[in-house]
Amino acid sequence: MKKHFLLLLVFITNFISAQNFTSDIAYFYSYSYHTDSTNVNKINTEDTVLLTNSTESLFCSYTKMKNDSTILSNIKKGSLVIDYSVLPKSKVNQIIYFDKGKESMIAYDKVINVTFSFPVSFLRWNLGSDIKKIGEFDCQNAYCYVNGRKFEAWFTKSIPISEGPYRFKGLPGLVIEVYDDKKLFHFVLNGIKKGSIKSDLPKNHIPTTKENFVNKRNEFLNDPAGVTKVYMGDRIKIDPQIVNNNFKNYNVFLD
Repeated sequence: MKKHFLLLLVFITNFISAQNFTSDIAYFYSYSYHTDSTNVNKINTEDTVLLTNSTESLFCSYTKMKNDSTILSNIKKGSLVIDYSVLPKSKVNQIIYFDKGKESMIAYDKVINVTFSFPVSFLRWNLGSDIKKIGEFDCQNAYCYVNGRKFEAWFTKSIPISEGPYRFKGLPGLVIEVYDDKKLFHFVLNGIKKGSIKSDLPKNHIPTTKENFVNKRNEFLNDPAGVTKVYMGDRIKIDPQIVNNNFKNYNVFLD
């Protein structure tokens, strides 16, 4: 009970401080990914969403967005006790915000309970000549590199927006599917919904550089239990052995 109440207070504080985002249309992507290069049979999956309007776009975990909406709805109904065990688990912390007017892209990511924000660069694409149909869409392929990995994207000119999941933007059409050559990361479009959808950008974040964020993440992975103790203090009791074991093979990152 105490743990749930503390987590609820954190959520309320973050929600009050959040920057609102309203989309005209949402593109839903199924995302499968690995975190352990030594166990390629362990695949994580999560629903993600790309929210867009005429001036900006936002990519985030749809699972987390639904959880936040459920929690907020319960708060408005007067319930201050949230059973987090019944909510779908969300592990995708990355948020990508794209300001089309400023041509700037900001990534948000977490180390434990602290959110960092940092600018990220646009990807350099090489157009391919292959054509295939994915669902109802005629698609063309293109290639880029992210974090040293080669990715192949399939985009459609029938939806003429230079958008896609995560940082996979800048092509002459919406990215329908994208994956790296080892299939460690794989996005595929599985739904489109028109109409106003609201989400939020975290306001309580620490602006930094990508290099500094990666350093913070590496510090955590070198000593998960110790760093968790520093970040969380005595608010939540942890078993050091369990925490360290959970992250000992966490070594594959999309960024």
